Amino acid sequence: MVQQQVSSQIKVRDLSAAKLSIAPSDATSWSEARTELLSEAKAKLRSELETELSTAGGDSSMEAIRAKFTKLEAKIEHDIDSKVCSVFSLANHRT
Repeated sequence: MVQQQVSSQIKVRDLSAAKLSIAPSDATSWSEARTELLSEAKAKLRSELETELSTAGGDSSMEAIRAKFTKLEAKIEHDIDSKVCSVFSLANHRT
């Protein structure tokens, strides 16, 4: 009886078959968005690498610097790939 009353008062929609697609607003695809984020993040790292390589003493020092920056580059990629993004609707956002 209560369920009948509630269902007559509230419009319930079955969203089990609903489909949702989310796309980046500043890029044509997620792959392009990732590429842009990586490019921006790695630009500073590359300039730092060039600076350190220019002051390096010998080949072994240069190899150590390159290894260090390779690890930093991998960390940047991991951080970007595993970054959690939130999605919200501006229609529900109150100012």
